[in-house]
Amino acid sequence: MPEPIPADVAEQAATYLAELRVLLEERGLHARLLTPAGLMPRLRVINPDCASLCEVVTAAPLDGEWSLWWSWAEQITGVDDMAAAVVRIGHVLTPAVPAARLTPQA
Repeated sequence: MPEPIPADVAEQAATYLAELRVLLEERGLHARLLTPAGLMPRLRVINPDCASLCEVVTAAPLDGEWSLWWSWAEQITGVDDMAAAVVRIGHVLTPAVPAARLTPQA
């Protein structure tokens, strides 16, 4: 069984994710901070115009530097560049073709 995450690490991750949540919601995305006991917090981000476009973002340190991470363990950005993270997350959660164009015409 994995060791529980130290409380100070989980608290710092939650702080970064809460900051990111505010910025993502300002952009029109929905975000919910999940803080399960003993695990790293995570941020579930959803495009409200296309709910199938969603992603889970985490914040974690690597070699002493905090970063934001995609669910597939690829770095988004360092936590010192939240604006770039918002742009990248927004891009990933934007449909390539607007949903209205996908609706069959009568």
